[in-house]
Amino acid sequence: MVPFSALLLIAILARQGFAALPTCNAQRPNIVFIFTDDQDLHLNSLDYMQNVQKLIVDQGTTFAKHFATVSNCCPSRASLLRGQHGHNTNITHVRNPGGNYQKWRLMGEDNNYLPIWLQNAGYRTEYIGKFLNGYSKALYQHTPKGWDHIDALVDPWVYDFNRPVFSANGETPILFQGYHQTDVLRAKMTARLKYLTEEQEKPFYLTLGTVAPHVRTGGDLPIAQVRHQQDFLTAKAPRTKNFNPDQAYTDQKPSWLKEFKFLNQSQLNRIDEHYRRRVQTLQGVDEIVHDVVELLREKNILDNTYIVISADNGYHMGQHRAGAGKTLPYITDTNVPFLVRGPDVPRGIISTLPSKHLDLAPTFLEIACVDESEYPVFLDGRSVLSNWHNPRNETDPNHHDIINIEFWGSGESELPGQSGNRRNSYKAIRVIGTKSSWLYTKWCTGDTELYDTLVRILSLHPMLAVYLIMIQNDPWELNNLAYESNNPDEETKGLIHRLNGILLVTKSCQQDNCRNPWTVLQNHCKTEDPDCPDGDIFSNLEAAMDTKYDAFFRSLPKFNFKECLLVQVADNEEPFLPVSSKKLGGDFREHVDRYIDPSTDSTKEVPYNSQQQGTQEQRNVQIDKMMETARELTSEELGT
Repeated sequence: MVPFSALLLIAILARQGFAALPTCNAQRPNIVFIFTDDQDLHLNSLDYMQNVQKLIVDQGTTFAKHFATVSNCCPSRASLLRGQHGHNTNITHVRNPGGNYQKWRLMGEDNNYLPIWLQNAGYRTEYIGKFLNGYSKALYQHTPKGWDHIDALVDPWVYDFNRPVFSANGETPILFQGYHQTDVLRAKMTARLKYLTEEQEKPFYLTLGTVAPHVRTGGDLPIAQVRHQQDFLTAKAPRTKNFNPDQAYTDQKPSWLKEFKFLNQSQLNRIDEHYRRRVQTLQGVDEIVHDVVELLREKNILDNTYIVISADNGYHMGQHRAGAGKTLPYITDTNVPFLVRGPDVPRGIISTLPSKHLDLAPTFLEIACVDESEYPVFLDGRSVLSNWHNPRNETDPNHHDIINIEFWGSGESELPGQSGNRRNSYKAIRVIGTKSSWLYTKWCTGDTELYDTLVRILSLHPMLAVYLIMIQNDPWELNNLAYESNNPDEETKGLIHRLNGILLVTKSCQQDNCRNPWTVLQNHCKTEDPDCPDGDIFSNLEAAMDTKYDAFFRSLPKFNFKECLLVQVADNEEPFLPVSSKKLGGDFREHVDRYIDPSTDSTKEVPYNSQQQGTQEQRNVQIDKMMETARELTSEELGT
């Protein structure tokens, strides 16, 4: 095992810079990453964002099979920033003991992550908005490392749309009185873009983390800018096939989900009001997208800038009777918006090539012309830049058909009258292919789920691009094929054995084993099964379903949690394949199982705006004007 201190030294020495690829364009592209909070893909929120549609969707590629591997804010963000699965970052929740900014720091993961790698490659790195949960009034002076400029929202005011508090580069937090948070984000974003395009010459990586459309503190509905509060007054949450389903479907659900009651009219009304608030709140983000594109166009660098839009996780609203929230393994919670516009990205394309958040770090490194041999050794993801450039290339080796999904701790509901539950830990895999597609989940309660999620669109006249037939099996994940009352047949049982084998690998995979879990199973077959065939064997699920492998997959140990815990504990998640994966990324971070969150006791409340803000007159107000009424928080307000 490489000592953590040695790895830290390597990271420090690496700051001398990465070597650029000799064939790489000297005019390296800029990257603008807009990251929303809790935005859905499957509830049509993107349809309400007209600038996003016109400037990004129509001018770029939509990746319809992009996933967050943990459906929760902080674990998802940490995974993206480190290029690792949540089981390897060990940031598994949004608060102690699972993880937050304090745990991130104590584990030393901020010494070796994306912005530092991009700085080493010669990029200027900047961040605006929501960073990690727990970046707070007690920790703001511990500035996140690796950013040439960071202007972050500060807890406990992050989710207060009409009480925006920011700390720039670890300085005393500032309250922007008289403005809506999203307008402040817009003004800061455009100001930084002007600096990056006018006053320095490095290629840049700029992230904007919005809070919209997240709920407010305490689960109160989000608040849009005043100018958008009358938009979409008749909008309702989509009544998808799995919206408030019949009892026959709910009975097939696992753990606490089978206990959900049929949503009543009062709850449905609340869901619809919440939905309207979400799409109204996203209008401010849509305005930011407009301003960013127009500013880049004005500076003549739009064609050399990748603009990426995504969300930390998805969101459900009434699906499977779960009123409102995330944290579940289903398509609404884990399949997130992912839009790309930029150099060599085809326009107006919808791609079904799969990818995930932890692929973004290596993708950005490839954009920055860093040779793959110099990527951090602990990356679990892979660059998908070739998919961005060839989004219809189904034969690309980056077409990765296994997506690992995981969660630890309590599931939560943001619908009044519906409680969360701590029995929500699970490990899941999605198999994504053109011939078969599955969701397989093992819950800490011992429950098993299996859904046939295949959707195929058949072209009857390929030369004319006429698409007339759609085959849908169970994309809304209603018919649990593993449910005992559904009497799984032998073929289904054989499939479950295969999926259990894949899950044994992916649930704790590291590095290459995450990128190709089949190799682990191949090696195990060849070394442990005397009847394993010689030569090439299964490298995908279709090949693995051959009956000659029945005995091998049947012989593999079955994965089950021992109990429902709030955190990741290795002994609770045995067995491990290979055995070395029990380290759970521990070679590349400090071990922090118990820690204390610093706190401060404020003696004075920070005031809200006296009235809601975000009027039409404030649409184009710039940051200099906002600073005229802004002020630093006092020591009484900070509790220092």
